[in-house]
Amino acid sequence: MSVKHIICKNCIMVDGFLGIEINKDQLCNFCADPNHINPNWSKKQISRAQRKEGLENWKKTVQQMQNAHDGKTYDCIIGYSGGKDSTALIDTFVNEYNLNPLLLTIDIGFMTEVAKENMKETLTKMDLFENHLIIEEAIPTFSKLYKYCFFSHNSFQKSLTVDICHKCTDLIHTITFKEALTRNIPFVIIGFSPDQIARYYYETSPSDIIKDGTPIPAFETLLDDKDRQWFLTPEEIEQMNNFTPRILYPYHVIEYNEDEIINRLESKGLIQKGKGDPVLTNCHVVKAALFHDFYRYGGLTYALQYAELVRQEQNPEKHKQCRKNWLRTYKQIGKSILNGTFDVEGMEAFFTNLEITKEELLREIEKKRNGDPNEARILHNIKLIQTNKLR
Repeated sequence: MSVKHIICKNCIMVDGFLGIEINKDQLCNFCADPNHINPNWSKKQISRAQRKEGLENWKKTVQQMQNAHDGKTYDCIIGYSGGKDSTALIDTFVNEYNLNPLLLTIDIGFMTEVAKENMKETLTKMDLFENHLIIEEAIPTFSKLYKYCFFSHNSFQKSLTVDICHKCTDLIHTITFKEALTRNIPFVIIGFSPDQIARYYYETSPSDIIKDGTPIPAFETLLDDKDRQWFLTPEEIEQMNNFTPRILYPYHVIEYNEDEIINRLESKGLIQKGKGDPVLTNCHVVKAALFHDFYRYGGLTYALQYAELVRQEQNPEKHKQCRKNWLRTYKQIGKSILNGTFDVEGMEAFFTNLEITKEELLREIEKKRNGDPNEARILHNIKLIQTNKLR
């Protein structure tokens, strides 16, 4: 069977990957139609009016926190991952807003002792070590969630990477929200960058907080009482009628300059030089999901984001170079997955944590792929990476 193969001439999308088609003009769905929506990616158009309204709300919210600040209790909870964005947000809250945040880290099962020491060192420099709380007791629940997602995922078009990232984020945010609810802290602050607007812009609504905090029935049957404590209880949902902490994403509305953030944190010794601008996530779960999706769908899920960066470059020469660079990155990561050099330590940690083997997962992927009408193109696209013929 002959298999059509064309790469979009404007970005780096590959024909047949996650339902993407290349038309006769050699343009992918997204480049041919800016309003195209895919289960894995859609361009979120946030109007100037929305951003202005959000920024005005944020300024009022900061003023509200400052007015209520008494120097003793926590003004808000900031989700702290140890990365540059959450670290910069903490720096802003303490040194610009003069507020006192509780810093909450949720260990999903892959946090190394080195990472914990780095966080401790950073927060000690900021004189905030006593403000930091790490929750590790939910690790078994996260492990159940990951195993469920990896082995129950059966979509022909929606990637596991997107699905599991949303489900994991929902649980992390729910645990953080519950902490705010218990401590009577009115604000939860999340350091999502401006391009992280997959579902919620600036604020998660109370109805979505409840939805995200309630496990889907198929997964709920796998949970015991220890697991259920991390999700919203009926009593907590009832409590929200009187008090509902707001979950806010300030980087969606305030000025965000990645270079400024990196330079500021490096100059203060809060992150190591060269460690603030990763091309790929450091999350082991997402990397394992990328591994899954590469063999399941024949491409790199992050190419959806890489392609958007290419589209945004308007200068013809810069656009050409940008496309070349991101296509090179795409091929390098794909090749590393194929030859087994893709985040070896992280992948081993993931499989050990879930008590499964790479071979078990690959067999499961093959079963799913065998039922996909797009299987021939999937295998063809993998072969092109393997033989260095993806151009």
